[in-house]
Formats: sequence, structure tokens, C-alpha cells
Amino acid sequence: MIPRRLLFVDPDTNALDAYRRLLKALRPTWSASYAANGREAIQIMRKLKPDAMITELNMTIENDADLLKAVQKFYPDVIRIVLSSESDAQAETILRATQSAHRFLAKPCKGEALLANIEQAAELRKILNSRELRELISGMPYLPSLPQLYHELISAMESPMVSVADLGDIIARDVSMTTRVLHLVNSAFFGLPRQVSNPRDAAVMLGMNVLKSLILYVKLFFAAPDSKFPGFSLDEMWAHSSLTARLSREIARNLDGNSRIQEDAFLAGMLHDVGKLLLLEQSQYISSIKWQQSQKAELSFAEAEYLKYSTSHAEVGGYLLGLWGLPDPVVEAVACHHRPTQISGETSPVLAATYLANILICQAGGEKINFDETLLNQGKIRNMLPAWSNQAKRLHEELNHN
Repeated sequence: MIPRRLLFVDPDTNALDAYRRLLKALRPTWSASYAANGREAIQIMRKLKPDAMITELNMTIENDADLLKAVQKFYPDVIRIVLSSESDAQAETILRATQSAHRFLAKPCKGEALLANIEQAAELRKILNSRELRELISGMPYLPSLPQLYHELISAMESPMVSVADLGDIIARDVSMTTRVLHLVNSAFFGLPRQVSNPRDAAVMLGMNVLKSLILYVKLFFAAPDSKFPGFSLDEMWAHSSLTARLSREIARNLDGNSRIQEDAFLAGMLHDVGKLLLLEQSQYISSIKWQQSQKAELSFAEAEYLKYSTSHAEVGGYLLGLWGLPDPVVEAVACHHRPTQISGETSPVLAATYLANILICQAGGEKINFDETLLNQGKIRNMLPAWSNQAKRLHEELNHN
């Protein structure tokens, strides 16, 4: 493992002393700097660009500017991890922080867990910056930008006074987005008890994070070109992704994930195949994958991708979401949803939920895909698999009956 250079930022000097002892005991080859406030952190950042910054919430620099946002803007390659004593009940503060942080960990956090998160975040960036992926990305004419409406929602969410209904009002200003969101909300995938006729009601019924995921999804799906290749259907992709999102959230809940983990699992499930949308215009890419599959009938699309290019639509999707600044657990789940154990250590609950949901929904649709045995042996996953498989079948039946 390559030694890391870290920067710890915490106003509690006892906490900084604990970090010093932690590194000395667990990672003696790593180097670290320590700052008691945001101004000291920026000064250290200018001199020694660290691999990662681990900070408390609400740390500020000059003129009360937010430390996380400043590092995100001026040092975007630095991994930003929040290690905070904020409780899960203070979700609004946490939600705003996740727009600038790659990962969020709650105190108390075991030393090995903290350092494992740093290593996993570094490994994820290695995957997203691989030579094979860079070559594939460079062949694309463009990468879509983050939707303006999403920017507006994030900006509005930074106000502590914003309500979910307020977000619905923002969507209502875009007639096209309103039409599409209401169409999706009223589809069978969400199983709402009544028809929803305005975006404010949709926002209240679905919740803030589901609404955000829909906006990203609508932007990508409705901007995607019609596929000229047999076997590719945007409607089928939408159905698969929607069912995967619902099952992924349920699996995350069963894995004892808190509300934030469940929301990330839903978003990752919804967006796990976005890389395919980016590749639809790459006729040579799709043709070469189809040729690989024609040579070996049981070869899945993803297996053919790895065989030909040593990377896949999963990493392409993760790359895009990383550019957009989505939370690390979501980016990791999308990038690794076909190879969940390529990042060392125990698989995160968001990645595990997304990976399992994708396969179970595929199996419910008649596809034959094998599980990663290493992942199945983690925690209670193997014992819960039959129940999740039944849930996947029920979701498919719901879809077919509507």
C-alpha cells in the first residue's frame, strides 16, 4: 500500500492528539499534518498538498468561507472526508456537507475503519483514472454537464429554511422537467397510493433525495440518443434501473444502513447504468461488444466489455458522477457494480446493495448471472439472499401487472 499524506482538521486538540497516536500505531509509514481551524488547514494545503483531508463539519476560513468548498474548488484532487460528531438527526447540515465531501463518517469512528475509508477512496480514484478508462473517455465527443435545475436545487438546499415543497416549486418553473418528473412519479415503479398532479405534491411524497435522483436521471435518459442496436431499449433500461433503485434501498435498510445510506443506495441503483447511455453514440464500441458476445453466447455485456477494453460502462458512469461531485459511496457503487470486490476491504453497504439489487433484478427477468462469492460471505448477506430474491420477483410482477 502506497504511504498516504493526510491532513486532519479539528478544533478539539484532544481529537488531533488521538489522530497522531492512531497513525503511529496503525500506519507508521503514513505522514500527516494537523490543523485546529480552517485557516491553518489552507496554509498547510498550500505548502503540502495531501492525498486526503479529514475534517469536522462547519470549519471555515477567511470571511467565514466554508473550508470544504474552498478545498473542493482549489484542490479538487484532494480526497475530502468529513468525520463529525453531528448526529443523524441533523440531516440538513450533513446533506449540505455531502455536496463538497467525498465521504461522511460519524464519530466515534474506529481507527481501522477511518483509515480503510481513506484507502478505499484512494483506490476508487485509481480506478477512475486508469489508462484504459481515460482512453475510452477521450473517444467520446462530450460528457454531459450537471443539469442547471440540479444546481438550483443544491443552492436552495443550502438554506436551512428550505422545504421539500420549495424544491417542488423550483421544478415547476421548468415545464418540460415537470412533465417528465410527473410521468415517472405516476408510473408503476414508485407504487404511490394516488395520482400526483403537481411537482410540489411529488416532492413531498417522494422526498428530497429521491427527487434529486429523478432530476439527474431525467436529464440523462431524455438526452440519450435512440439506440440503433438491437437489444437496447431506453424504456427497458429505465424499468431495470427503477426496480434496481427500489430493491437497492430495501437491501441497504436490511443491512442496517441509516437513512443516508438508504438514500445513497437508491440513487446508485437508479444511476448504475448511466455509462451505457454515454456509450450509445459510440457505434464502434457497441459493435465490438456485440461481436465479442457473438463469439461466446453466455458472455454478458459487462464481461465482453472487460474482455475487450479492460474497463466497462460501470467505470464510465462512475467517472461522470465523480465529475459531477456526487457522494463517494454513490460514485463507488456505480463504478464497481460489476466488480464489487476490486476495492480492498469490506464492501460498503451502498455498493453491496447496488451490486446485489442489479443481479437479483436481472435474475428475476430471466438472466443468468453469478454472484461474487467473496461478497456473499460478508455479514448476513448470504442468509438474506432468498428474501431479497423474492422481493425482486415481486417487483417484476408489479411492473408486468401495470
